[in-house]
Amino acid sequence: MRIFVVLLTVLLLTACGNQDGKPEPSESMADAMDDTSKEHADKHKDIKYVCPMHPEIVRDKPGSCPTCGMYLVKKEIKSEPQ
Repeated sequence: MRIFVVLLTVLLLTACGNQDGKPEPSESMADAMDDTSKEHADKHKDIKYVCPMHPEIVRDKPGSCPTCGMYLVKKEIKSEPQ
């Protein structure tokens, strides 16, 4: 039984990843090299949208609040000066 569990675990771990285990890049190296550092950072922001009246409502895309129907607004992300 123990061997079965080990084999099943190995099978599941192998099936869940790509062949070499590395994450897939979001863009080609050539495209990334053409960007300034700010442009590259802007591409990889994790923008969130929140309801002004219900801050607990957070979504990945713009839309309306399921509670009150107000339009969701972009959540301000303050970056620290370098």
